[in-house]
Amino acid sequence: MTIKIKEAAVDSADRAQEMIARGANRIELNARLDLGGITPDTRTVIDTLTVAGNIPVVVMVRPRGGDFAYDNTELNQMLETLQIIADLGGQCVTFGVVRNGALDMDMMSTLIETANTLKLDVVMHMAFDEIVKDQQQEAMNWLFAHGVTRILTHGGSLTTPITELLPQLKFLVDHAPVGMTILPGGGVTRDNADKIADILGISEVHGTKIV
Repeated sequence: MTIKIKEAAVDSADRAQEMIARGANRIELNARLDLGGITPDTRTVIDTLTVAGNIPVVVMVRPRGGDFAYDNTELNQMLETLQIIADLGGQCVTFGVVRNGALDMDMMSTLIETANTLKLDVVMHMAFDEIVKDQQQEAMNWLFAHGVTRILTHGGSLTTPITELLPQLKFLVDHAPVGMTILPGGGVTRDNADKIADILGISEVHGTKIV
C-alpha cells in the first residue's frame, strides 16, 4: 500500500519545520513526548501553525501524563484548551478519555460537541489502547457515530513492539466503520513504515521518526 500521509509527532515548531522539510505531510504537535504527549503551550501552537503553512497540524489536548481518566477540573481545562486552539486558527485536535478500560462517553461527548461547535476536527489518540479489546469495536462505532474519523493506536501496550501487534492492528483496520482511518503509531519509523502499511493495507502512518 502506498503511504499518502506521514504524520510526524513533534514537540516544537523547529522540529515541525525540520520534519516537513524531510517529507512529513501532517504534524501532531505535543509537549513532553517523553510522557506520550501533553498539551503544548500557546506560543508553540502559534509558531507551529505558522511554519506548517498548508500542512495540517493536529494539536494534542491532554492536561497531564499518566492515565486518561480525568476529573471535572481537568475536563474544564481541556475545554478551555479547545477554545484557545480554535482562536489561534487550529483546525484539528486529538484527545481521549478512558476510564476503567472503557471509553468515557460522557466526557468524550462534551469534548467532541465543543470541538464541533468550534469547527475543530477530532482524532482519538492512543488512549484508545487502554480500552479493553472486547469493547474496542463498540468504541470505534461510537466514535465514528460522533464524527471522529481517525484513531491513533499502537494496537496494545507501548511496551510491546508494534511489529508484534500487527494482528490486532489488522483486526481494527478490518473492523473499523467504513470511512474511519486507523493510524498506527508508537514504533513506526521510516525504516518499517512501508512494510507495516503493506501488511495492514493502510495509507497513513504516525511517528516521531517517520521521515
